[in-house]
Amino acid sequence: MDNKGGNGKLMMDNNNSENKNTENINEEKTNVEVTGTEEANVVEPTVEETNVEEPTTEETPDEETKVEEEEEAAVEETKAEEEAVVEETMVERNETEMSMQDLMDLYDKPVKIGQIIKGKIIQLDDKEAIVGLVGASHDGKLVLEETPAGSEAKLSDVLKVGQEIEAKVIRRPQENDSFFILSMVEMHREEALRDLRKAFEDSTTILVKVKDDVKGGVVASYLGQRVFIPASHLELHSVKDLSAYKEKDLEVNIIEIEEKRGITRIVASRRKKLQEDRQVEESSAWEGFEVGQILDGHVERLTDFGAFVNVNGVDGLLHVSEISYGKVGKPSDVLKVGDEIKVKIIALDHEKKRLSLSLKALAENPWNHIEEKYPEGSIVLGKVVRFTDFGAFIELEPGVDGLAHISQLSHKRVETPSEVLTIGETIKVKILDSSEANKKVSLSIKAIE
Repeated sequence: MDNKGGNGKLMMDNNNSENKNTENINEEKTNVEVTGTEEANVVEPTVEETNVEEPTTEETPDEETKVEEEEEAAVEETKAEEEAVVEETMVERNETEMSMQDLMDLYDKPVKIGQIIKGKIIQLDDKEAIVGLVGASHDGKLVLEETPAGSEAKLSDVLKVGQEIEAKVIRRPQENDSFFILSMVEMHREEALRDLRKAFEDSTTILVKVKDDVKGGVVASYLGQRVFIPASHLELHSVKDLSAYKEKDLEVNIIEIEEKRGITRIVASRRKKLQEDRQVEESSAWEGFEVGQILDGHVERLTDFGAFVNVNGVDGLLHVSEISYGKVGKPSDVLKVGDEIKVKIIALDHEKKRLSLSLKALAENPWNHIEEKYPEGSIVLGKVVRFTDFGAFIELEPGVDGLAHISQLSHKRVETPSEVLTIGETIKVKILDSSEANKKVSLSIKAIE
């Protein structure tokens, strides 16, 4: 029984093993069937699908070559553009690196007195500007007086925020002032000296601005360089009021440059320029002058014998006798320098360049119709103007003096006119006779006593 039981157990184990093998075989068979089914489901192309008709149009050899060339050109163009972008990127990178290196070099160099430095204006008012300096550890300050504008202008009128400038450093930052002090005037000084020396050597003119009047002349400036102009070289005639030239621009010739102990003395003159201008004006004016012309004139200067009046750039003489029909003791009694008057040309000499003018010729001659104005027997008022041994002259109106003979002064015996009359006295007189042709009027005082 024991053997039978063992055999029975062995048979059961064998049966189980066979069952497992049978299951494995069935799984493999099933997998094979599934795989076979998937492969069986793959659709093979039919003969009709494989025989798809191609376009019937055929390209010629030339067209094929052209297409190939265009494709090659497009490829080359794309390649060139890519290379250009790469090159431009490298250039920008190099420039950036160089700029940074330059900037580092600048900041490594200390700013020195007398150095010309660049900067940009970052703050501005009428009196001063704050300048951001390139390569400096502090900003700069530029005051109005250190610019070509001068102290009379406004800094904001000549400079703008954001404007780039150059200036010379004239002071480093200090404990109580952290700015570099700048000067455009000092920067231009060397340039100014070069210009002035060249103008001196070439005998050319240069434009200066008068800053102040001093004893003996005026002080002018050219780009900050001091230029002295003697009073005798300001005009072709004498000048009394030097202050009238302040802030005026004058075209001058440099007549002297002297350097002594580090100081440069520069002297200028307007006379040569004025003489040249006058010669040009006079040549043109003399061509147009005619006797009888009435022209506008400017009183240039006065003398005891008359006044010199400038007419179209030419100085003509207005003699004292031609100022008025009335008695004129001296020209300054009637005229003053600077007066604008109308004058008449009464004579001219082209060869000697002499021009004679008259003021009284523009007024009516008071002797015209004298008989009608002062008929015989009429009594009029007059002013005693002068005495002679034979009588007294009495002015009836400017230009008309009548004579009261000494025998007509009084019923009493009179040795001299001053015994009974006074210069400037106004008296009544009687007209004894008047003549336009002879320019005479006879008067009597005793006839109305």
